[in-house]
Amino acid sequence: MKKLLLLALLCFAPFSLASADLKIAVVDLSKAFDAYYKTKDAQARIKEKEESYQKDIQDMKTDYDHMVEDAQKLKDATNDPTLSQPAKDDKMKALQAKIQDLRNMEQKINETNQERTHELQDEVMRRHKEIVTEITKVVTDYSAPQGYDLVLDRSSNSTTGVPIVLYASNKMTDITGDIIQRLNSSAPPGGTATDAAPSGAGNP
Repeated sequence: MKKLLLLALLCFAPFSLASADLKIAVVDLSKAFDAYYKTKDAQARIKEKEESYQKDIQDMKTDYDHMVEDAQKLKDATNDPTLSQPAKDDKMKALQAKIQDLRNMEQKINETNQERTHELQDEVMRRHKEIVTEITKVVTDYSAPQGYDLVLDRSSNSTTGVPIVLYASNKMTDITGDIIQRLNSSAPPGGTATDAAPSGAGNP
């Protein structure tokens, strides 16, 4: 009796699975990320901050170069045969002090460069996370009312680097355009993008 019951369940299983059709869609989160006006705003702000940081570092390097010139003049003066020995000694002391200043400036430039680099990296990661979270929410808010059971990101790769979506039929609904439209619906004048923008702040 149990065998007959098991056989009956196996016979009806394919029918039950087939009748429970899933509504699946795909989205290109990379394209949506690049087309989102907030991504472009973030890229512009980060670029502006990066240029400001580079200017600060360059100004420090210019000061360093001037200090090197002063040190060279002091060194030449210590070899000036027209100077008295006490005067040469004074120049030598000034040269040693200048050399110490150069070392301090080198350290300051290196430390400032490292700090600014870390600041930019942290901001890029923070803004990336914020934008991806916003996009994910828009996808969820859009998909649920549409009755989708599953939405796959066709641009994502697994931890091994293999694309998560290996194949998607042309019949598969692609909601990327609708997501981009929703993302940019609140964009300020001139800030809406409908096509993918060149990647500059990283992809999701």
